[in-house]
Amino acid sequence: MKQEEARKIIGEAGYGIVCTCVNGQPRCRPMSFRLTDDFRLWSSTYSSSGKVREFMANPKVEVCFVGEGKVQLRVEGVVNITGGPEKKEKLLEMNPKVGRHFSGGDDDKFVHVEIVPTLVRWMPPGFGEYTVEEI
Repeated sequence: MKQEEARKIIGEAGYGIVCTCVNGQPRCRPMSFRLTDDFRLWSSTYSSSGKVREFMANPKVEVCFVGEGKVQLRVEGVVNITGGPEKKEKLLEMNPKVGRHFSGGDDDKFVHVEIVPTLVRWMPPGFGEYTVEEI
């Protein structure tokens, strides 16, 4: 699977299911993402969100996307939530809907979420094994 195909699946999915782990208990929730040119997943959340505490306690996550053709794409990665005003403004450009929630890149409630992929797996529709890919 090439980056273009992975980008297509992520775009078709509209959102991914982000999974964290708290004291051995998986926690999953949908989040909308935008991809950067260097294949990093960008999103946003509120500083008061429980996700922020979970990301700080254990930055390892996995995000699952399902494209229109039911192709599954799983992205393992490490979360970075230290993005400053420049990254926040860039995300607002990439996804104007974020502006409904935050006044701008200097909004104290605005947390920039960046997932740096460490492993990518994909699987066509049906049953089978995932193929591990380097991105």
